[in-house]
Amino acid sequence: MAEAALITPAAAKETVVARHSAGAAITVDDVRKVYGGRVPVEAVSGVTFDVPRGEFVAILGPSGCGKSTLLMMAGGLEPASSGTITVDGTPMMGPRETIGIMFQDASLLPWKTVMENILFPIRILKRPVGEYRERARQLIELTGLAGFENARPHQLSGGMRQRVAICRALVYDPDIL
Repeated sequence: MAEAALITPAAAKETVVARHSAGAAITVDDVRKVYGGRVPVEAVSGVTFDVPRGEFVAILGPSGCGKSTLLMMAGGLEPASSGTITVDGTPMMGPRETIGIMFQDASLLPWKTVMENILFPIRILKRPVGEYRERARQLIELTGLAGFENARPHQLSGGMRQRVAICRALVYDPDIL
């Protein structure tokens, strides 16, 4: 049997290095992600950067260069194949309550209402749902979803579903989004 070659997106071959500060909120150090299979795919390679506390950072690149994979690793939803990611100096070993995730698609639960979808992370975190209802109502109002609290995702436009996802990511006031 022939040895499988490693497939690498052209944009991911360039090493990204951006250092800002020693007290970074997020540090990504020489991170690499390879998806196994008959033909392994290197999705991310040699990425190094810091995100200082309070900064807004955008990750830009062509389709397929590993942006989403990098964010999934930084959010603790996907392990790195090598390298390290730390948040507030602690190695990322899985999801954290201090990190809110906003996915590319809304990823709403179709059987739950708008309010139930927004409060879903509260249930996962085993926090008292009642304490977060007012925050959820405020976010619903802020995002123009008032009147749709009991609607299901299939009853909403694509933009409305994304706003529900934004509310869900913000409802417990994470340190990092």
